[in-house]
Amino acid sequence: MIATNEFLDKQRLAGDNEADALIESIFSARQQNVLYALLKLAEKEIEFHPASSVRDFLLAQKPKPTWFNQQQLKRGQQLFKQYALEMMALLGAMSLPYCYAASPGNKALYLSDKMRNSPGKRLLDTASFVISVLTPGTLEHEETGNIHINKVRLIHALSRYYLTKLPTWNMEWGLPINQEDMAGTNLAFSYVILLGMQQSGFILTSKEKEDFLFAWRYIGYQMNIDEALLPLSFQEARQLATTIKIRNFKKTDEGITLTTELLSYYKVSVPVDQAKLVPSQIRFYLGNEVAECIGIPIDSFRDKVTETVSTFKSFQNMLAQPHDSYQKMLIQHALLKKKFTV
Repeated sequence: MIATNEFLDKQRLAGDNEADALIESIFSARQQNVLYALLKLAEKEIEFHPASSVRDFLLAQKPKPTWFNQQQLKRGQQLFKQYALEMMALLGAMSLPYCYAASPGNKALYLSDKMRNSPGKRLLDTASFVISVLTPGTLEHEETGNIHINKVRLIHALSRYYLTKLPTWNMEWGLPINQEDMAGTNLAFSYVILLGMQQSGFILTSKEKEDFLFAWRYIGYQMNIDEALLPLSFQEARQLATTIKIRNFKKTDEGITLTTELLSYYKVSVPVDQAKLVPSQIRFYLGNEVAECIGIPIDSFRDKVTETVSTFKSFQNMLAQPHDSYQKMLIQHALLKKKFTV
């Protein structure tokens, strides 16, 4: 892994060459209809669609790297299945707000109307991606996890194509959804989730943590993130996360707006008593420094209540393993998906 400022500066100017080239060729040939049609299809339906460069891209799978370990991937995915409901809760209360604190990376999120105007849909899309790549077996040959990964690669490339053409985009920020920003997001879904699990009182072994990070290292590799940005260990993940935080985390209007809209969504989608504590819950997980970056103010009373409740729950989690976590998560995901089904 490389985490020097010089290397990361270069990575801010790099996207996903293969996906970006395909998007450029599609627009040059005016074949956007083929792209949009395939992106809307369920993964299992894509192979039956007429042949095209987009279909070939979506069905392709990068060769396994020399460091690939099938058993470690399975163990990493199995850990997700064991704690799926808990990890998904952390995804919304920790991972997404964590990403909002990183600037200029958050500018791409801010300038995307879909992400700004529908935080619930953003949560749904993110959760669907995580389920598709972390459910055991989904990254096996002829399964659909890799197709979902390739869909996201094209969506990212599409965003880069549109955003770089906006008069408001400043290339001093780097490319939208560049390599450093993608590496930071990968950490938010892996290393940061593990930190949240620890804060929640779940006792994970060093091996379990390494297995979960390995699963995300392989997912990041399939996402075409530079291998030098994919940590080999928990220690390397901490090192890269710390460097990215020092380089990019700051208080910005974009981060505050994205967080405000996310909190507004929670306010109308979770029980009232819980909604009142959501800002304090995010502050509890991310810490005061990151919470300040995204505009979550200190509320002494609610912060104390949240800390007390969270501490009590952490003791419970230390003493008992969750039951049917994966099935409960799927039920919640189905309910969320129903809200956005037209």
